[in-house]
Amino acid sequence: MIARVVLGALVACGACRAPDRGPHERAGRATPRDGGTLRVASTNAVVTLDPTYALEDASMFAIHAMTATLVDYEPATADPAVGARVVPGLAERWDVSPDGLAYTFALRAHLAYADGSPIVAADVRAALERARATPDSPFGVYLANVAQVTAPDARTLTIRLTTRDVAFLDVLAMPFTAPRSARDPELASGPFVLASWDRGQRLVLARNPHYWNAARVHLARIVLVENVPRDVQFLMFEAGELDAAERLSAADHAWLADQPAWQPYVHRRALMNAYGSRMNVRQKPFDDRRVRQALNYALDKSHTVKLLAGTGVASHGVLPPGLFGRDDTLAPYPHDPARARALLAEAGYPDGFDVDYAVMNDDEAVRLATSLQADLAEVGVRVHLSVTAFSTYATILGRADGTPLAKASWLGDFPDPSSFFDALFHSRGIADDNATNWSFYENRELDALLDAARREPDEAQRAAMYRRAERIVYDDAPWIWDYHQQLVEVVQPYVRDYEPHPVWQRDYTSAWLDRVDDRVDDQ
Repeated sequence: MIARVVLGALVACGACRAPDRGPHERAGRATPRDGGTLRVASTNAVVTLDPTYALEDASMFAIHAMTATLVDYEPATADPAVGARVVPGLAERWDVSPDGLAYTFALRAHLAYADGSPIVAADVRAALERARATPDSPFGVYLANVAQVTAPDARTLTIRLTTRDVAFLDVLAMPFTAPRSARDPELASGPFVLASWDRGQRLVLARNPHYWNAARVHLARIVLVENVPRDVQFLMFEAGELDAAERLSAADHAWLADQPAWQPYVHRRALMNAYGSRMNVRQKPFDDRRVRQALNYALDKSHTVKLLAGTGVASHGVLPPGLFGRDDTLAPYPHDPARARALLAEAGYPDGFDVDYAVMNDDEAVRLATSLQADLAEVGVRVHLSVTAFSTYATILGRADGTPLAKASWLGDFPDPSSFFDALFHSRGIADDNATNWSFYENRELDALLDAARREPDEAQRAAMYRRAERIVYDDAPWIWDYHQQLVEVVQPYVRDYEPHPVWQRDYTSAWLDRVDDRVDDQ
C-alpha cells in the first residue's frame, strides 16, 4: 500500500519537482561498483513469473532477470544498428549435425540454482517437455518440430528435430527453456532471485550469488513498481525516486527532447515490435478481405505518427525495419477514404457497420484507439471502444469468440521473421481460448511457405520467402497495419554500463550505480 500512497502524493504534487529539473549527480567512478538498488517502474502489472506462460513485458522483465538458458545474446551496444548474436549461456559449447536435425549441448561445470543445488541437463529437458505438453502455453508452437530430448548425463543435452530449423538456437534463448529443478521448479537460475512480490504494486529482485556468471552482476537489488502511469513515472524520475523511465507521455517526451543536459542519458533503440489492430477473420464482417483492406485504407497513419511524438514509424506489415527478410519496397497502405468506402460497398456494407473494439487501459493506447475511431467513422464504420484492464484485454485477444476488433501489438521473441509470422499468422497458432494467431487467420500457401523458410539454410532464398510471406499477409490484411515503435528511455546519470537490449529491452542485469551518496539499499 505504501507504493500507492507515494504515487498519489506525486500526482497531487506536480510542483514538487526539483527546481532545475536537471540530471542528478554522478560520482565519477572509473570501475564498476557492487551494490545498490535500481528502481524502475512499469505501466502494467506483473501477471506471472512462470516462463512457460508469460507473454507481456512486465512479467518478462522479471523472468529474464531470474532465468538462465543454454544460449543467450551478446550484451547490447550503444549502436542501435548492431543486432543480437547468439552466444554461450549455461552451455559452454554445442554441435549441430550436418543435416541440421541434432543439437548437442555441453553444459558448464558447477552450475547451480539460487539455493546452491546443481543444475543438470535433465532440468533443461524438463522445461522443454513442459512447454511441449502444456496446451495453453504460447510457446509450444516453437517446439512443434522437436522429436526427442535426451540427457545422457548431467552435462550433456541432445535435441533432435523432425525438420531443420534455422532459428532453433534463438528459440533456446527464450526464458521458457530455462532449467526446472525437480525438487523446486521455482528456483531461480539467473542473475537475480525473487526477494518479495506485493502483487500489482511492487516486485523486488535480489542478486543471486550462485549465478554462473556472477562477476558481471553488480546491483544488489532491482525494485519494479507496478501499474505506474507514464506521466507519474516521469514525475517520480525527476524527483529522484526512480532511476529510469520509459514509454514517456508525448508531453514528457517533447520536453525531454528539448533539454540538452539530458541528452547523454536518453537511450533510443528500434525494437522488434509491430502495432496495429487485429481483425478476427472468422467473425463477420472481417471474413471478407475487402472489408479488411478497406479499414487499412481508412486509417490515417500520419495521425498515429504525430500522436507518438516521433517515436513511431508507419508500417506496411508485421516485420519491423532492419529485421532480416523484411521487404523495404512494400509501401504502407495509403490513407484513401474513397477507396475504403468503395471496398465496403462492394462487400455489401455501403453504410458501414458497427463494431466493438477492445483496448487496454493505457493512456497512449486509448489515444491511438480514439484516433482510429475517428478515421474509421469517416468511412461509415462506427467503432465502440471497450477499455479494459490489461489482464481482461489479453484474455479477449486470444479467444475465438472475443471482440472482433482489438488493439494488437507484438514484440518478437528473437531476431528472426519466424518469431513474428509463425506465432501470429501460421495456423498452428490458432486455439479457441489461448491463440497467438489472434486473427484466427489460416492460409495454406502461407503455412507451407513459413514451414519451408524455417528449414531453408540459404540466406538469400530464405529472405525471398519471407518477402513473399509479407506480400501475402499485406494483401489478406488480417490486421490493420499501423506502426513500429522505438524504445525511448531516460536514465539517471549514475546508471552505468546500460543500453536497451534489442531482444530483452530493459536489461539491467549488468548495470551498476555510480552514486555520490553511495546508497546501497532502498528503504
